Amino acid sequence: MLKVRRPRLSAPAATAAFLVACSIAACRGTEIEDTIGKISWFTNMRNQPAVEPYEVAPRPPPEGTVLVGAGVPLMATPDDYSDIPNPIPSTDESLARGKANFDIFCAVCHGPEGRGGGSVEGPFPAGVINRLDTDRAIGRTDGYIFGIITASRGLMPSYRRLPQDVRWDIINYVRQLQASPSVISER
Repeated sequence: MLKVRRPRLSAPAATAAFLVACSIAACRGTEIEDTIGKISWFTNMRNQPAVEPYEVAPRPPPEGTVLVGAGVPLMATPDDYSDIPNPIPSTDESLARGKANFDIFCAVCHGPEGRGGGSVEGPFPAGVINRLDTDRAIGRTDGYIFGIITASRGLMPSYRRLPQDVRWDIINYVRQLQASPSVISER
């Protein structure tokens, strides 16, 4: 059998290695990193390339991101929204989006023209679901209607999960429905 001969350190070399190991171990915190950092084959995370704060401009937020505090803040009752003006102009695009969303979310109760007769109205007594073509509904501000959609009232559930611009588009479409000649006076 072949014998493997292990090299032995001489006493002075072993002593020197022991003293170096003890001196490195005696260092605390960053002292040990500084000591190790002087030896080129050791690396540490402190000496790596990094972007310093404010060194480069931050990335722009993704498209469609809503900043915190942007838009209308959430309030308790529809009355709290009364003074808020509609920020979305009533354009053809807004009315088209408003009609599409009205047909999805509102027509089941208020009917396709806002005059009642939606598919959900059947189980409720007549007159419980408000018509949108009455003088009273027309007299409400856009902010108040936005508040009803957002905060709910009576049987009307809250639709605050809809983006604010969608709610304003629905209000623009409701205003167009109310401008039709078949407006009725109070019941």
